[in-house]
Amino acid sequence: MRTTRTTIKATNIEHTNAVDAYLTKRLAELVRILEPKEQSELARIELGKSTKHHRTGEVFFAEITFHVKKKDFRATATGADLYEAIDKMQAMIVREVKRHHDHARAERKKGGREFKRRVVRG
Repeated sequence: MRTTRTTIKATNIEHTNAVDAYLTKRLAELVRILEPKEQSELARIELGKSTKHHRTGEVFFAEITFHVKKKDFRATATGADLYEAIDKMQAMIVREVKRHHDHARAERKKGGREFKRRVVRG
């Protein structure tokens, strides 16, 4: 299994070890659902505040982008605090990857059915 190189960019916030640890913990599920041949070379993550002067509301954001086998995956989420935004981003990216896997599985089955139909009827 290849290891994914992750770049994390912090915008308008301080990049801390606690944020890194939480992000690593939350993205463990993403690594688990990706097949070994689908491991991306590079994952770009951006965390931060959208503005410096707002204090309340959904001012924090989290964004992840990576490329796997001719397919780009991207998720962006906002939240009232940074950890909420990370949680939402993680849920969105996992849902997108699972949807891609389901679609690919359906296409393989469809191709198999077509092949069987042609071979049997011949």
